[in-house]
Amino acid sequence: MNARNATITICTIQPATVWMEPDRTFERIDRELAAICQQHAPDLALLPEHFNSAMDEEGETIQWDAACRFAKDLARRYQVNLIAGSIERWDADAQARVNTALVLDRDGCELGSYQKRRLFGYEIKRHVVPGRDSLVVDVEGVRCGVLICADLWFPEQVREIAARIDVLCVPAQTTIRPESDPAYARMLWHTMAMTRAQENVIAVAVSDHAVTAEAPFRCGGVASLTDPSAQPDLPAMQRVIQEGAAGYAVAEIDLERLARFRDYRRASGLLPPLA
Repeated sequence: MNARNATITICTIQPATVWMEPDRTFERIDRELAAICQQHAPDLALLPEHFNSAMDEEGETIQWDAACRFAKDLARRYQVNLIAGSIERWDADAQARVNTALVLDRDGCELGSYQKRRLFGYEIKRHVVPGRDSLVVDVEGVRCGVLICADLWFPEQVREIAARIDVLCVPAQTTIRPESDPAYARMLWHTMAMTRAQENVIAVAVSDHAVTAEAPFRCGGVASLTDPSAQPDLPAMQRVIQEGAAGYAVAEIDLERLARFRDYRRASGLLPPLA
């Protein structure tokens, strides 16, 4: 991020995670971020939902604690602000499971946390409790919002915070029906990310697990970085990871250009007036 915060370089990481083997998964995430930092200077990195690929038993916090330590160490070692995907954890106060994303600064200190509000499939069966509050956090002068996976399917949840953010970060873990195809999931999610970006004039970063993830279900590999103000450079409007492979995408978001495009859309009547 430059001194005037006119741009922010974002990377979204799509690891080939290993179900219930967090140490192997962490090693793969570490390698991806190391490769990114050798070629780029990311200001903000995004890990996927359930990035540790492990879940605690009821009443335990072993996996949560390990994932938090790893994420904080990752942010410190690579000196990058980090959306630490999300982790299912046991909330002792609520006596229930919650799906929580952490936002960390370059020193691994917590800037904010968010609990997933729209649960999906297996979470409902596990009696995960949905969150209630939105999150907008200042990351070195850039206004960032966080949603988790299925939250993005609800446009009203994005619009709720859209006027207060420049970048929306969405850790995801897509799950593909046996009769479906990962390519369909990618088309769907890339379209949805573009739609949310265009209808709100915000940058949208989505992370996911690679199609080669070793899990009892298939993932789509839908990671993308979308900047609605990058037109007429159409390839720059949305960067994706081809074929849903393990890897990463990087984009530099011009925040001043994004703000000008947002002002144009609002003046044209395509965005709600500011309160």
